[in-house]
Amino acid sequence: MKLRWRRALVKLSGELIGGRGGALDAGGLRFYAREVGTARDAGARIALVIGGGNVARGSALPHLPPTAGHTIGILGTLINGVALREALAEAGIPSLLMSALPCPGVAEAVDPWRARAALEEGQIVLFAAGTGNPFVTTDTAAVIRALTVGAEVVLKGSKVDGIYATDPQTDPTTQPLPRLTHREYLTRGLRAMDGAAVAIAADHELPIVVYRADREGSLLCALRGEIGSLIA
Repeated sequence: MKLRWRRALVKLSGELIGGRGGALDAGGLRFYAREVGTARDAGARIALVIGGGNVARGSALPHLPPTAGHTIGILGTLINGVALREALAEAGIPSLLMSALPCPGVAEAVDPWRARAALEEGQIVLFAAGTGNPFVTTDTAAVIRALTVGAEVVLKGSKVDGIYATDPQTDPTTQPLPRLTHREYLTRGLRAMDGAAVAIAADHELPIVVYRADREGSLLCALRGEIGSLIA
């Protein structure tokens, strides 16, 4: 089956990468490297924004000023970027790591034109450090990066099958919503994706898919439009 979207920005949370082996679980890193590689082999051009919750989360550091806590979380995303770059290299998949915080010798500075060229060459572009600013989520960074590289969709990897009207952990009868508009999402106060990110996507008519990412082949299925909840 053909891909519904051929150029995508994938948002992966840090929690998806972490596992039994710790914050930088070898199995998790290799799994997502394989997922990305399979999508690339199918003809997709993939950029990634990585969260940092497996390393450090600003909201979990109440003893620090918020700006410091958020900055530590931002640095966690860069750690994840370095680790995922190595997992991709191990799998023989070329990649380019860019950071919104200057880190010479570790990652290139974010450059939309350089990123677009790398995608055209078949590289996986990893965007780390969010937007480089505290108080801005990596969801929002994902939408912004998607717009700058001309992605057709944002695919947000999750541990659940999509967007639910109620919490599936407390309401076993709830079912994922197959499709809703950006406005509907915001009006209903849903929380699968940061509201600021959805609002920016709405302004630019950028679709978002929230899908379960921890199953083999799920990224390719999401690119085909076969799974997940679509905000469009």
